[in-house]
Amino acid sequence: MAADETKKTEGETPAKAEAAAKPAAKKPAAKKPAAKKPAAKAEAAAKPAAKKPAAKKPAAKAAAAVKPSAVKKPAPELRHGKEGKATVVDADGKELEARALNAALFAVPADVNTLHLVVRAEQAARRRGTASTKTRGEVSGSTAKLYRQKGTGRARAGSVKSPIRTGGGVTFGPHPRSFAIKVNRKVVRQALAMALSNRAENGNLFVAAGLQLDEPSTATLNDFLVKLDIAAPVLVVTHDEPSVAKSVRNLSYAEVSEVGALSTEQVLRARSLVLTEKAFAALNEA
Repeated sequence: MAADETKKTEGETPAKAEAAAKPAAKKPAAKKPAAKKPAAKAEAAAKPAAKKPAAKKPAAKAAAAVKPSAVKKPAPELRHGKEGKATVVDADGKELEARALNAALFAVPADVNTLHLVVRAEQAARRRGTASTKTRGEVSGSTAKLYRQKGTGRARAGSVKSPIRTGGGVTFGPHPRSFAIKVNRKVVRQALAMALSNRAENGNLFVAAGLQLDEPSTATLNDFLVKLDIAAPVLVVTHDEPSVAKSVRNLSYAEVSEVGALSTEQVLRARSLVLTEKAFAALNEA
């Protein structure tokens, strides 16, 4: 083996031997030239853009920007008469005098429980109470059993008038009844006196001295109430004066009532009371 190796080495030339001994030299990788950016663009990118100063709005425009609706205007003060007395006014709404009131009817301290009871009774008395339904005994129909008790696979059924069937009776439905609440007559009078006393105490009781109409005129009465400039809704109380009563019927902010039919609920619903001369005489002397 050694002799063979010597023969091989002897047969090779010295140049080949040196080439075999030295490793192959690696060629350096070709480098791509980097793309150069233009100098103007580089400088523009390096420097930040100059900020423009914000334009200041003048104070006049800022004030004009405030909406006029945002400013709350104070509510106009409504007219009030003398407290604890009846204020007499003429046809133009001008005050003439202040009349004294009957203490038994216009100087009664209010009791909320009494007022609540009487108002509830008045509202309940207006209910018709005519709602009605039929029970299973009142519904017309056959009394025969619908089908045999067993063997059909269905739920057992005994009557076509059963409440669970369409067209059957109604369970616990309404029936005609009275909703009236019994209140003593003295309590009713006392509640009305409390309501009238409260309106007189706050100066919301007026007597129309010059209100005389030969025929109904809504425009005339509307002008009178506008000139009077009192809080609405208004309750106009009359005494056998159909022309005045008919003139009030078409006003949305007013209501009319006879002295004999005056109720506690009507007085409490209205913020101001306007009585005719006849009505005031009949009510103050009652």
